[in-house]
Amino acid sequence: MTQTSQETRAPQGPAPGGPPPGKGIRHDIQALRALAVSAVVLYHLWPTRLPGGYVGVDVFFVVSGFLIASHLLEEIERTGRLRPLRFWARRMKRLVPASALVLLTTTAGIVAFASRDRWAQDLSEVVASAVQLENWRLAHDAVDYLASANGESPTRHFWSLSVEEQFYVGLPLLLLLTHWVGGRVHRARGHLGVSPARGPVITMLTGVGVASLVLSVVQTTTTPSTAYFSTLTRAWEFVAGALLAAIGVSARRHRVLPWVGVGAIVVGCFAYGAGTAFPGYAAALPVAGAALALWSGAGSTLARVGQLAPVALLGSVSYAAYLWHWPLLTLLPEATGRALTTTDKLVVVALTIGIAWVSTRFVEEPIRFGPRLLGGRRPRAVVLWCAAATSVVVVLALGLSHYQAGVDERSLATARSALTSPTGCLGARSMDPALSPCVEAGLDGVLLPDPAAVEKDDDNLPECWGSDGDGKPRVCPLGPATGWTKHLIAIGDSHSNTFIGAYRRIAQERNWRIDLTGTGGCYLTASAQRQPSADLSAACEAWRSAVLEIARTSKVDAVIVTHSRLDHPAIDATGAVTRAATVDGLVAAWRELPDVPIVAVLDNPAMTPGTTACILREGKAAATACAIPRAQALRGIDGQTEAAAQVPRAKVVDLTSFYCTATTCPPVIGHVVVYRDQSHLSATYVASLVPYLERAVASALGW
Repeated sequence: MTQTSQETRAPQGPAPGGPPPGKGIRHDIQALRALAVSAVVLYHLWPTRLPGGYVGVDVFFVVSGFLIASHLLEEIERTGRLRPLRFWARRMKRLVPASALVLLTTTAGIVAFASRDRWAQDLSEVVASAVQLENWRLAHDAVDYLASANGESPTRHFWSLSVEEQFYVGLPLLLLLTHWVGGRVHRARGHLGVSPARGPVITMLTGVGVASLVLSVVQTTTTPSTAYFSTLTRAWEFVAGALLAAIGVSARRHRVLPWVGVGAIVVGCFAYGAGTAFPGYAAALPVAGAALALWSGAGSTLARVGQLAPVALLGSVSYAAYLWHWPLLTLLPEATGRALTTTDKLVVVALTIGIAWVSTRFVEEPIRFGPRLLGGRRPRAVVLWCAAATSVVVVLALGLSHYQAGVDERSLATARSALTSPTGCLGARSMDPALSPCVEAGLDGVLLPDPAAVEKDDDNLPECWGSDGDGKPRVCPLGPATGWTKHLIAIGDSHSNTFIGAYRRIAQERNWRIDLTGTGGCYLTASAQRQPSADLSAACEAWRSAVLEIARTSKVDAVIVTHSRLDHPAIDATGAVTRAATVDGLVAAWRELPDVPIVAVLDNPAMTPGTTACILREGKAAATACAIPRAQALRGIDGQTEAAAQVPRAKVVDLTSFYCTATTCPPVIGHVVVYRDQSHLSATYVASLVPYLERAVASALGW
């Protein structure tokens, strides 16, 4: 993905396994690049038409492994040594000018067009992309329940570039170590019929590749979201190309084999999809296809296709095209305020190719080869200049993020202080029929908190939240440390933890102690829940067992439960989401609790994606313009009312009348933004609910 045509060359020395396939540009590689970038771009634009187009990234990985290993091995054999700094400087000259330009332009696009509620996430991903850690950022977010619903940032595609950069750092070091050790073990003898320098390299690469492939297969089953982005599970794809470089390509001219390889890639593009367990075993098809095409493609008809002007152009600008297409695709809808039409998508394709050619011709190549620029600099100077360019991106993104964070904090503080008046009509009070009509004077057009800051309006605390995936509960006490009159425990998922601020106030005002424990995507049920991986399913089971034991041994006076009706629903033995699985699971779990009253708080409604952006766009009209039908907002299976009917000591608390009218559920109520994301309540709105939640819980308990 990151080599220009000047680097698309066969090694200068003899290719093991046959004579050199010829010097000069490998046009078959240009064809593979064109195919790979086309697959990725078309997949992003028309995912239902090319559902497996993401395998184009795997083709890039194999090509990168082949080319980089070819040049490194050639240097070792030609000079007897390897200079990593020189290699890294060449890589940085190739990669940083284009990526820095794209990141700077994208940062400007985020500020100009992106909804302000997305700035924090998008700018943080700009930083992660600039320092080549975007893949690990996404791997973390994918398993972090509170971040798993993050949207697609304009720099998300940098994850694959981050994987490549990490490979570029690691491979020279491995080759240095292997060359040093191998020189002592294989001084005078070849290995497997290849040169003495390559024998140990083949052994090392084989070991690394097998270990990575095994990890990829295992982790794709246990934690697939991490497996997709991890360098460790993708390394074998680069190694496949590197092994090909070490063993050697075919010296014969092949007619059929290159197209068999291309066919394997194309099959993956159409046969795979969102439901494919990937990478794992499935990645072997595009990887094997790319490797076969590389091994047999020199001088073939595939190479002649690579010489065709459109293919050669796309191959030569494939790196830039990959960089530019995703920011265009994600920011154009923000700029136009509507979803992309077919015409818009064709415009994105044209702009991608045009901008890629311009940036390659007038930015990347002049900086890279110009004698007065990086082309005439020593490796150390190249590294320093590229580090300076990266620092500009990082400082700019962090500065903007810090500014936005300050604005957000002031907005949240203003929202909280506005709720201190016991007589105002902000938030839930405006839905109180006893106060109707209740209108807050002097706040026409004001929204609390600022919708751009509402994502941070969360009272959840680390000490109340189970660690991701370890199955160990954390319990935080709310209220007085001693001398309490009642002892309760609140158990649930993140929808339970949204009430932390409310439970704290209730505990203080009532002199109760409320222990709260929650964890992502897991609640108190005897049924299995739909989880993204086997590891998370096991962790959820462990958490539930531990929480039940805590409840049984804590001498509590009551238990409060709640859960999301949409996220990680209960499933039956066939894996289907059913009402019976939900209700029966609740009943069975509640019966295992100590013999005390149970208060089941019905789940809050859920909005639709883009609700916050709608509020930012509509302003004071958002209460009606961004509202959704009540039935749609209350979709999913809660099951607690039916379960309470079977467990006599369980009582239901229903606050739906404070979220919805008879027909709609608005995202803004009494000048307060109700949700901090698609389904979680904002802490500000929860604060306005405190008197109503307190009254309902006390009434349900008869206290």
